[in-house]
Amino acid sequence: MGEAQVGVRAKRAIVILDRFILRLSRHWLLLFNLVFGLYAGLPILAPLLATSGQLRLANLIYFVYQHLCHQMPSRCYFIGRFQVALCERDLALYGGACLAGIAFALVRDRVRPLPIRVWIIMIAPLVVDGGTQLLGLRLSTWQLRTVTGLLASGATVWLVYPYLQEGFKEIQASAESQLRKVEAEKRNV
Repeated sequence: MGEAQVGVRAKRAIVILDRFILRLSRHWLLLFNLVFGLYAGLPILAPLLATSGQLRLANLIYFVYQHLCHQMPSRCYFIGRFQVALCERDLALYGGACLAGIAFALVRDRVRPLPIRVWIIMIAPLVVDGGTQLLGLRLSTWQLRTVTGLLASGATVWLVYPYLQEGFKEIQASAESQLRKVEAEKRNV
């Protein structure tokens, strides 16, 4: 293979990579929301599958999530006779991140990042609730685990996503610029 062919293949690979980066920069929020939605949704699907007799699929979800969460029955929601495959706090954290991400999609160009001081105040209840429970000082309730999880995930999305939005805008502009150069080169050849 000659040097010219290697150069052509390298340029094609770079163009493919630029197109991938452009798509990612345009759809990063959808991707994040899908990941958080699936991560929080599959544990809810497990008891629904079990209730409908689809035990193999339900057990697969329980098996996967047992490595990601303690799944203590006393700290999990139940649907019918079957527990959700994530604890209440984790479900609130990841489901809350998905819900906050959907809300962010509606205001993405008008919202500023949450100040760090406010973020610390908003995650403090989760730290106190989880920490005191972990240390055995008290037992938390499903209401506290849910509310503190939702509050922490909403605050974190509000802190992080505006920065990601700006960063992905810059990446999008750069990828679009690179692809315009490639198109201009093609027209001039």
